[in-house]
Amino acid sequence: MEERMIIVSQVKSSRSEFMIWQVSITGEEQPSAHCKSPYKAMRFMFLLKKQTGLYISGECLTQLSQEIARKKAEQAEKGKEIINEVTQEFIDTHNVDSVLANEPQKKGRRKPRSKKVVEMAAVPD
Repeated sequence: MEERMIIVSQVKSSRSEFMIWQVSITGEEQPSAHCKSPYKAMRFMFLLKKQTGLYISGECLTQLSQEIARKKAEQAEKGKEIINEVTQEFIDTHNVDSVLANEPQKKGRRKPRSKKVVEMAAVPD
């Protein structure tokens, strides 16, 4: 008898062009779940392990770990690009020439505040 264990595989979604992760138990015909990200697939694998007491395939765990690391690297690179764009835009708008060209204009004089008149309420004797 084959030992049952929790495995994960990457499958193509019929609803979109993205790849999704299928978490299942060997020896069962029906897949357990479909997850959109490798992080959620790993979380579901550990949830299944806790509920069923089965082992997780080492190759699948390694594959998910590598995919999560790759996604984090992509997000970090994307974040750096956004920061570089914002920084360059700030530098362009706040360089010395543009600051000197836009000298502050003189402000007009403020009008003095009007004095409030205190009204006395009539107090009956």
